Amino acid sequence: MAHQSSIINHQSSIVLASNSPRRKELLTMAGFEFVVKSKNVEENHPDGMKQEEIPVHLAHKKAKVFLQEIADNEIVIGADTIVLLNGKIYEKPTDREDAINMLTALSGQMHEVITGVCILSKQKEILFSETTKVYFNELKREEIEFYVDKCKPYDKAGSYACQEWIGAVAIRKFEGDYFNVVGLPINRVYQELKNF
Repeated sequence: MAHQSSIINHQSSIVLASNSPRRKELLTMAGFEFVVKSKNVEENHPDGMKQEEIPVHLAHKKAKVFLQEIADNEIVIGADTIVLLNGKIYEKPTDREDAINMLTALSGQMHEVITGVCILSKQKEILFSETTKVYFNELKREEIEFYVDKCKPYDKAGSYACQEWIGAVAIRKFEGDYFNVVGLPINRVYQELKNF
């Protein structure tokens, strides 16, 4: 059974279309009650789509699969995050070596984290994205290996989570929303839900 949102719009129930523990934590932190439902959605996109539009496209796909089964008072939130460095998208690593290679590429560089969000109900939908610039220190290979072996970041775009060891020692600064890098631009989501 869906819970009611405890802060915003007591008439609506919220469905989070994501298994991400980080997104669950952020929605809870913002004072929402919600249920988690997710379906396997093919994470593909049209050829030639601009890279910054891909996470919005995927967030929309993840939310839209619930459109036929939600009640009139239910709101679905879908989200997708990508890491973008020099025009290349870094998704979740396939194995240890892939994770090490990704972090080696990010070392000493500025990359962008883009999270696309879709909020929809039977009546309307809102699509938006948030971009945060992340500046990494230079990392030695043994530091990268230590992190990969300690935290096993295989379920994370770009092979890292900024709230773990690597965030404390390797990220020099953020430009933009920190929580966006965690997995959800919760400030913007909160404002959009307030107006929804």
